[in-house]
Amino acid sequence: TAAGRQLALHVLRRHRLIEQFLVQVMGMDWSRVHAEADRLEHAVSDELVDRMDELLGRPAVDPHGDPIPDRQGVVSEPQRPSLAACPVDVPLRVARVTDQSSEFLQLVERHGLMPGSEVTVAGRDAAADTVRLRLTGRRRLELGLRAASKILVE
Repeated sequence: TAAGRQLALHVLRRHRLIEQFLVQVMGMDWSRVHAEADRLEHAVSDELVDRMDELLGRPAVDPHGDPIPDRQGVVSEPQRPSLAACPVDVPLRVARVTDQSSEFLQLVERHGLMPGSEVTVAGRDAAADTVRLRLTGRRRLELGLRAASKILVE
């Protein structure tokens, strides 16, 4: 229903703002904030969430690149390709990581594929199900297609 959608967007806004606050202000690891935000999103007041939003400079996305709904519940979610489907040999920027399990986020961080990182897909090997990447500083990396499909770029 429309009311159910509004409630879901309200909770989503709280969750994502709390994640951003925990990373940006509290200095928590981005791979650990999801569970903490799950606990806090139902405990904090709307006033506190609005103050967090203001303090953070009204961010458009959380630490993982997920869009944050505004106070009216409007969320801008542009369609972005993943590393598994984007153009080859075009400089790109990591915009969003869709798998927020601690293990996957730690893998992404270890390889420098966090939102904001620059990357180029050098090629794909369909037989091996891999994607070859070039990262900043000419560093090379090979990812499986499943992992590459969880990293969205622009």
